[in-house]
Amino acid sequence: MNTIDTMFSGHIVGLRTTNPLHIGDAPAAGSGDDAAGSFAGMLRSAINSVNGLQIDSEDLSKKMIYEPGTVDIHSVMIAAQKAELALTFTKAVRDEAVRSYRELMNLR
Repeated sequence: MNTIDTMFSGHIVGLRTTNPLHIGDAPAAGSGDDAAGSFAGMLRSAINSVNGLQIDSEDLSKKMIYEPGTVDIHSVMIAAQKAELALTFTKAVRDEAVRSYRELMNLR
């Protein structure tokens, strides 16, 4: 039998590797959708970070109302600006993601 006939059987193509660092015929362990998982994890942690900034800003604002002597007005304003800026960037990323999704859906 020919070498090519032994390599190709139906729709399955055999792959010969000479370097042990190359991928073999067996799938790698845990070869799930790592890219999507890491992106989802990164997005989740970024949103949690924005949420944390919003909560800190709200807590400082409440503390400024109930215990004005314990909080400096500068720290309250800085926390509010950080939260506002983070939320603005989050909205921009969301809008860009929605725009990109719509653009992909319109590719026919």
